Amino acid sequence: MKKLLVAMLCMLSFFPAVAQNKVQWGMEVGVGMSAWMGKNADGSKPLFNPKVGVTLDIPLNWLVSFQTGLNWTSKGASYKMYNNFVTGENVLSKVHSNQNYFQMPLLAAFHVGATSKFDMVFTVGPYIAYGISGKSETNIDALTMSWATFDDLYLGGNYIADGYNRFDAGVQMGAGLDFKDWTVGLDADFGFCKIAPKESPYNFSMYFTFGYKF
Repeated sequence: MKKLLVAMLCMLSFFPAVAQNKVQWGMEVGVGMSAWMGKNADGSKPLFNPKVGVTLDIPLNWLVSFQTGLNWTSKGASYKMYNNFVTGENVLSKVHSNQNYFQMPLLAAFHVGATSKFDMVFTVGPYIAYGISGKSETNIDALTMSWATFDDLYLGGNYIADGYNRFDAGVQMGAGLDFKDWTVGLDADFGFCKIAPKESPYNFSMYFTFGYKF
């Protein structure tokens, strides 16, 4: 994790030196829906989750810019599972699984002048992310159980399940309106990495965002 964070910070510090005063910094907050996708996501349900971060826009020409930044992004889903943690018999319970990441997008942004006051912006490109925290929780009768999402699950010293994979990567696409001092938009992330070992689904999320430019 330390190596990944150092690499992200080095990349961010490099861009101002290249672009000089062309760089546009900003802050962005978002709220939306996260879910899992793929054939192994059957039965899972979406959760409402936030994201917050810093943004960086480097114009390359009158039409295209390079956008990146560093976000704290919350993802996950809910699902039903059979377990025998307490009663010794298989009991169907609902699990809420939350996954929090540091995420860096690497996007090409296409600016289309809509009016004299704002541009329409379309973005596409890869992202990389690293899981930093998360909690999974389930209720069994009157008992609530929770465990760290990215850690292997043990109960009474007995192995129960693998933790989720911390590394994630995929493609991000979005569309928005770019005003002089602020932005609004809609972003979608499509994960290409399985969230857990063996057969498991992939991350999907969609956020409505609001940004302020410095």
